[in-house]
Amino acid sequence: MLIAMRTRICPFCKEAIHVQAVVCRYCRRDLPPAEQPRRKNSHAWLAAIAAAGIIVSGAAFLAAEFLRERKNWLTEPPRPPESQNPPD
Repeated sequence: MLIAMRTRICPFCKEAIHVQAVVCRYCRRDLPPAEQPRRKNSHAWLAAIAAAGIIVSGAAFLAAEFLRERKNWLTEPPRPPESQNPPD
C-alpha cells in the first residue's frame, strides 16, 4: 500500500524531503522552517448563515401552514362516514 507523502525540496541539495522535516536526510543540514500556506479570507461563514436562514424560514413556513390547516380541520363540521360497500 502506497501512502502519499507531501514533500518539499531541500534548498541545499535539491532533494525531495518530507514537508515537516527539520533536517535534510540527504545532506544532513538544518532546514529553514517550512512556509505555511496562507489562507485567504473565507466567506464560507456567510454561506452557512444564509443556508441556516433558509432552513429556519422553510421550517417556520411549514409549521405555519400546518397550523393553519389544523385550524381548518378543527372548525369544519364533521362529515358523515361514507359507506365502505357501494350499493349494487
